[in-house]
Amino acid sequence: GIATILDNDAGPTFSINDVTVTEGTDATITFTVTKSGLTTLATSVDYAVAPDTAGTPGDYTAGPSALSGTLNFAAGETSKTITLNVTDDNIAELTETFNVNLSGATNATIADNQGVGTILDNDAGPTFSINDVTVTE
Repeated sequence: GIATILDNDAGPTFSINDVTVTEGTDATITFTVTKSGLTTLATSVDYAVAPDTAGTPGDYTAGPSALSGTLNFAAGETSKTITLNVTDDNIAELTETFNVNLSGATNATIADNQGVGTILDNDAGPTFSINDVTVTE
């Protein structure tokens, strides 16, 4: 006879956080991808950066991490990071955002597939002034 044991334990899940940074000299933005649940399995997940109101290369670029890739988690590993460079552009602008999307999980599912990167501007906006005038009647 053949005995079959069905596993009733939920597999691992991936999630990614949202991050807010202020642009500036040597600024970076770091997202954390977390594996939770059953962490004894080796797993992997793909990621890709996508523009929203912020784009590359004007607002962010690849840094220690590429703009897309695969994160490989060994058994027991529970987090990995994706670190990008933030461009200090010397342009007064509104707050801008971009996304890091997770897909293609192996031996896991994805609970939160999108991390939002928010870049706060550090540049002073324009100023206006008016001069005083004196005239003779």
